[in-house]
Amino acid sequence: MIYFFKGNKEAFFFENLVNKEINKITNNPESLKKINPQKIIFFLESKLRENPMDLEGWKLLARTCLMTGHIQKAEVHYTKALKYFPLNETLIYEYAVLKKNTDQLNGALKLLKKVDVKKTEDKELIYFYLKLLKETTNREVLNKKISELENNKNIDSSEKKNIFKKLKIN
Repeated sequence: MIYFFKGNKEAFFFENLVNKEINKITNNPESLKKINPQKIIFFLESKLRENPMDLEGWKLLARTCLMTGHIQKAEVHYTKALKYFPLNETLIYEYAVLKKNTDQLNGALKLLKKVDVKKTEDKELIYFYLKLLKETTNREVLNKKISELENNKNIDSSEKKNIFKKLKIN
């Protein structure tokens, strides 16, 4: 009660104010340039508390955190998103790239183990995974994943050859 008289009264209505500001942006996308990214993050966090099964919302939230330099917050949101969508290859790939870029190679490899190289259609993800295995000199696993890629029916042979060529693997 004391805070109501002494504190910032806007704090009680902050979520409503942010919602109004975001709704204005949907009507006028040019105003997006003017909004504080922290408000977008807050808005997305509150929407995902209401509906955690919004895959695109999680992606947007984690990417916004990354773009604004909130690496730890992005990690938290990728982790939460993967609890709801544990096999989503886009989330796995983006989070693995983040882990690699923050020198957490083992964490990136652990994430990438969830990907079924025999079935995925995501060539960038496969290339990234194999490249990371090659960089970490994990030859046994690399050879296994190469074999799985060779048996992948969702990627044509010319694309497979291109991946091997880029990795300098015969």
